[in-house]
Amino acid sequence: MVESYPIIYIIGAVIAAIIIAMSVFFIIKSVKRAKKIGMDMSKIKKTVVSSAVFSIVPSIPIVIGVGIMMSSLGLAIPWIRLTVIGALQYELIAYNTANEALIGTGASTEVIVATAVTVMTLSILSGPLFNAIVYKKYQGKLADLQKKNGKLMNTVTGALLGGLLAGMLSALLVGGIFSVGSPSTEEATGIKTYGEITLITLAASLVIMGICGAIIKLGKQKWLENYALPITILGALAIAYGFTFVFNF
Repeated sequence: MVESYPIIYIIGAVIAAIIIAMSVFFIIKSVKRAKKIGMDMSKIKKTVVSSAVFSIVPSIPIVIGVGIMMSSLGLAIPWIRLTVIGALQYELIAYNTANEALIGTGASTEVIVATAVTVMTLSILSGPLFNAIVYKKYQGKLADLQKKNGKLMNTVTGALLGGLLAGMLSALLVGGIFSVGSPSTEEATGIKTYGEITLITLAASLVIMGICGAIIKLGKQKWLENYALPITILGALAIAYGFTFVFNF
């Protein structure tokens, strides 16, 4: 596992403290406002408790993501990235892009990690900058389009999502298919990658998510919506872990 230096943990702790302070500040402001307008405090307490409980489930994929990224980026960097603004899929793509660009150059692990973090940070800044500068106008245009032509709006957003998923899926399929029978070893981590395991894991993810979707839709178990993603991730990881022993036997 990549070494995490004390300064990175300090930076992470400062960031976490700022986020917690912001959360506490807005909770206090919200409660004061609720009292001022005469809201029922018992309902507010129930809302706070239920929100805290239900926030645990969506956090499971984040914890899993930190574990997945630890072998490449250590503990502190994934902790900082995934608890604030990052997403597992994006972070891994950014890291792999930087890693592949430096393979064969003789760069040290520290240089590879620093380059990957720089790429991830600069790339993710496009989101907040877009929101700060043009999102309000963009949101207004979307609202107008939804009113004038809701079908076109749904088609556009569906096409964007489909394109994103198609890009990620094709990368996994191509990487898995071309690695079948010839496992590769990542220079930065020393981890062996088997195309067979990639394809099996992908298929397992689709099957598990499909089963969850069927239960939600056909069985009308709407509560499962919050659990489908972590169940899929954990199930696919368990299957991948099991097949690792099969291919390394």
